[in-house]
Amino acid sequence: MKRSTIWSIVVVAVLALGGAGAYFYSSQQKQSQEQTASSSYSSHMQAGKEAVKAKKYSQAADEFDQAYQAKATPQAKNYQAQAENLADSVKLAKTTVKYASALNLAQKAQEQNGGYNVMTSQAKKLVKQLKAVKDNYDSEIKPLLNKAAKAMEDGNYDSAVSTYSSILDLPYINGAYYAKVRSNVKDLLKEAKSKQEDSSSSSSSSDSSSKSSRKESSSSSSSAASSSASSSSNHTEGSGTSNNDKVGGSTVTSRDVQQIRTRLDNLGESTAGWSPQDLINLFNYAYQQGHTTIDSITKDDVKGYLKSGK
Repeated sequence: MKRSTIWSIVVVAVLALGGAGAYFYSSQQKQSQEQTASSSYSSHMQAGKEAVKAKKYSQAADEFDQAYQAKATPQAKNYQAQAENLADSVKLAKTTVKYASALNLAQKAQEQNGGYNVMTSQAKKLVKQLKAVKDNYDSEIKPLLNKAAKAMEDGNYDSAVSTYSSILDLPYINGAYYAKVRSNVKDLLKEAKSKQEDSSSSSSSSDSSSKSSRKESSSSSSSAASSSASSSSNHTEGSGTSNNDKVGGSTVTSRDVQQIRTRLDNLGESTAGWSPQDLINLFNYAYQQGHTTIDSITKDDVKGYLKSGK
């Protein structure tokens, strides 16, 4: 056999062995990566399930997402979507009065295709809770809020104080999903009590001034009445504001707040559950959109403000 032929055979053999070695190495490396991915996937899926049991839905959604990144399975994706809907539902119910939206998200979680059975069961309970919360708000709380707002508008502060207090006395009001309602009603009650005290003080001052005027001459009585009227007007104009009561550099008075509430009612927007500060913040938002007067506030301003997080 010629030497060149022998060398050719040797070269072919070496290349074959090298190719086999490379294939084996690549195969081993791929297998190792798959094992690592499977291990990561299982770890994150388990962590997500533990978070679900603790009702930490945002954390669970993050874990299921990481599991999906490790291994893109429909199960991980379905679990993630279900956890996100539950997290958004609970957050909305605890921080706003948008109970219809919160209920819709909970129902989506309950109906999730390929969802985690534990989450599905939790979603079912949440749907039941939110239906009761929404019913309480629509049938009892909201009518009371409207009644109190009308009393404030009419200057019947005693009635407003009594009505707001009755909301805070409701047997279920301290539940987790009434947090925003409680906060708003406490602010409204504070305003009503302030107006009540101002009204009482003004009445007492008026009675005292009347008794004094009968002992004085007609001219001094006229002067005192004029001074009293001026003082009362200044007091009313500046009352009922908070630390964040300026819009465009001007103070928003309690009278302005009531006008904003009336403007929203005229736009067909319910102001039940809106505190005075909420209304001032809305006006400030509208002002930044170029609507610098209360009468120029639009439905789009309301929608934009609510979307920004009331």
